[in-house]
Amino acid sequence: MIPGGVLINQAIHTLDLMEWLLGDVTRVRGHAGRYVLDGVVDVEDTAHVLLDHAGGARSVVFATVTNVADSPVTIEIVTERAVLFIRGDLTVSYADGRTEVVAERRVETGGRAYWGASHELLIADFYRTLRDPGAFWIGPAEGAKSLRVVKQAYRQQMATSGPPPRAGD
Repeated sequence: MIPGGVLINQAIHTLDLMEWLLGDVTRVRGHAGRYVLDGVVDVEDTAHVLLDHAGGARSVVFATVTNVADSPVTIEIVTERAVLFIRGDLTVSYADGRTEVVAERRVETGGRAYWGASHELLIADFYRTLRDPGAFWIGPAEGAKSLRVVKQAYRQQMATSGPPPRAGD
């Protein structure tokens, strides 16, 4: 199997969000493989990754392109005082019984709705700040964090399953 499927393509933004919400990743464990699309794609179709974060939190990311339906990203964060649940909208259920819902922003320009509004909002923010003398709030170092996590997961996969086959093998 050649690395470069669901982990780097579909799941990278979720990995980035988990690190942004829970802190820098200090340890990566997991597995990626071709479980359903063998003979269809050369890359992994499914991955699960366990992330340890600098503040002591732990997260688990499961990603697959083998679902029958195009399911939205689902994130659940359990803390002592509240549970945050993201699946479109953000729902915060506090330990004292209160619940808050923050509606998901919708695409306004007719772009591809299944990508959500985040790309559109980020690009608009970037263009708004072009004339500012300071650097944009997301720089290369920030973007490299999730790439580092993906590379560590792929390195671990290679260590356990060996190098990918070469053309003609």
